[in-house]
Amino acid sequence: MTKEAYLSSLVPRMYKSEFDDKAAEILAQHCPEALEKPMPVPIEEIARDKLHLLIKEYHLSENLSILGQMCFTDGLVEIYDPSGDEYREVFVKAKTMIIDPDTYLKRNFGSRRNTVAHECVHWIYHRNYFLAMEALKGGRAVAQRCPVEAKDETFKDVWTDVDWLEWQANGIAPRILMPKETIADGFQMIIDRSKKNKFVSAGLIPKSKWILEQFAGFYQVSQTSAAIRLSELGLLS
Repeated sequence: MTKEAYLSSLVPRMYKSEFDDKAAEILAQHCPEALEKPMPVPIEEIARDKLHLLIKEYHLSENLSILGQMCFTDGLVEIYDPSGDEYREVFVKAKTMIIDPDTYLKRNFGSRRNTVAHECVHWIYHRNYFLAMEALKGGRAVAQRCPVEAKDETFKDVWTDVDWLEWQANGIAPRILMPKETIADGFQMIIDRSKKNKFVSAGLIPKSKWILEQFAGFYQVSQTSAAIRLSELGLLS
């Protein structure tokens, strides 16, 4: 296993092979039943009721290039106001999670849920890093803005601290929503259902397409995220 070349001692050291364990740690504390049986993880309830985070909706960018933001301290954050076609600042309290409403409206429900899980990872594993940066901000909220596009892993040698934090959150979030401990049972459950579907049995609906749609719907994730997760675990050829 290759050691990850982290830039700062403040960035938590994690191997990619540990992401499933990190997701399981979060679920064991906040939703242990998800480690025992297949279920859609109530990620927004975990954020609000278990982590005591405030979820607010603001547009974060003009073109949805930023899906979410986790605010670690009180202060000002920049938002986009579509009514005036301008950026402005609003005051937020510490522990505020901002989700761009277009994450759901222009993408899908699964994308919103993944964004919430992503921000939860930042709060749980990365807040000490950002709190250490607090003295440098001077009245602005210490926050992490989470872009749509993931960094190319080919260029890890030039990643910044924040790039590493995003990589960790990107890797752990879908594993919270589709935990390794029960995903095989969930996948088998969908396969069993496909055998009872008359349209699939008659060849009127492609079996693989139906299974992926149903699996993504059950876990309330995007089909793209579902396909990647199943492929990673060798469940989808």
